[in-house]
Amino acid sequence: MFELSRYPLSYHGKLMRWSILGFSCAPLIGTYFYNQGYKISFLVCPVRHWTGILCPTCGMTRSFMAIARGDLTEAVRQHLFGPILFAVFLLAAVHIALELLTRHRITVFYCRLLKLRKLQVLGLFVVLSYHALRLYDSSQTGELYVNFINSPLGQLL
Repeated sequence: MFELSRYPLSYHGKLMRWSILGFSCAPLIGTYFYNQGYKISFLVCPVRHWTGILCPTCGMTRSFMAIARGDLTEAVRQHLFGPILFAVFLLAAVHIALELLTRHRITVFYCRLLKLRKLQVLGLFVVLSYHALRLYDSSQTGELYVNFINSPLGQLL
């Protein structure tokens, strides 16, 4: 199931895990506070703001917020991979917290899966294909054109 390293974590290893833990917990904690009504106005997608075009991660924040409210249907509607990424952040936070508590590296099957280059390329292909489908759908409804024309870049051109 899992394997605990014989050697304790080094100082550098602990420091890296604290960094990863902070990175993994930030979206989870941010989702909680965002759902409580706290807004950070400068946190906007720069690609969408300047061009009006969806970026591959547009909709993730809304998806995470829907998950935090328990509305999985809305989460998938906002971004198909939102629930998957939310689960990955949660799993990473728990995994790293356990490593820091035990002070040893924990190797689990998913650690080996993440290192497979073919799986990484397949994941990237699936995410970019989904993004292309979203852009195509947006172009068919005319939303893409209207958003671009109304964006700062569209106004400039």
